[in-house]
Amino acid sequence: AKIFLRDMISNISHQLKTPLAALGMYMEIILEEPENKETVEDFAGKSILSLERMEQLIRSLLTMARMDTGNIVFEKRECLVSEMVEQAVDDLIERARCEGKEIRMEGEPEESLLCDPEWTKEAVGNLVKNALDYTDKGGVIRVSWEQSPAVFRLCVEDDGRGINREDIHHIFKRFYRSSQSSDTPGIGLGLPLAKSIVEGQGGTITVQSTPQLGTCFTIFFPNALKSCDTSD
Repeated sequence: AKIFLRDMISNISHQLKTPLAALGMYMEIILEEPENKETVEDFAGKSILSLERMEQLIRSLLTMARMDTGNIVFEKRECLVSEMVEQAVDDLIERARCEGKEIRMEGEPEESLLCDPEWTKEAVGNLVKNALDYTDKGGVIRVSWEQSPAVFRLCVEDDGRGINREDIHHIFKRFYRSSQSSDTPGIGLGLPLAKSIVEGQGGTITVQSTPQLGTCFTIFFPNALKSCDTSD
């Protein structure tokens, strides 16, 4: 417990340094030029972005801490996959449009899955965010799903930059940022959190990628709905 607490405090401190330093600099600039409306508006906007990054960081770190200590109980229930996916990407549709990208959803609209829908939405949303981060203008992100007798499969696929071979075995590590990440937002917690959510519900997640051609994350859940079917 002491080691866990020490590491968590160290991670929080390290990750907060950059947005805090930026926020301090923006406030100094605003104070130095209070009469310059354009400067005040510009750096006020940048301050809001830094605060949002800090909020996202703290929320993700606290969620990971709850995962690690077993304080999250997944409450599974049957849900429509189409509705869950639509809710997961709802906040990202506008971002994709503004960036000249497209999010497509492909799958049977009446397909059901036994899972914790709120947490599964979080995992799918994180995978789609990651795809948007590494897909250029004109790119397409596809979220597809299908049932088989033994397993339910959900894929988040993009035609973006792909992942280098030396990075692909590390992408689920916390705070890992590859050399390709220098010009993209993020804190390196989205993929580890998605993995923890999926595995916490008895599922698995895999990744396949080809540099410059795209990446596909696949979530597998045992088909509990079929195994529990008692109909003749």
